Amino acid sequence: MQPNPKQVIQSRLKTLGLTQAQLAEQLGTTPSILSRTLKTPLVRQDSHWPAILDALALTVEITIPLEEQRGGEN
Repeated sequence: MQPNPKQVIQSRLKTLGLTQAQLAEQLGTTPSILSRTLKTPLVRQDSHWPAILDALALTVEITIPLEEQRGGEN
């Protein structure tokens, strides 16, 4: 089973040594607004994007940049 976006974000925060409060501050928002945002779908269901993705058998994937995966090697 794939992790949900919130789990990916939480894992990434841990890797970077950041808290949700620190991320909220970086984004210029409050921790409660960030928490609420992380509970919502990435793509709103009233958007056409879910239907487009379904029709084309596509998915949205959150990934770490390849450079970081390799440890910053160039």
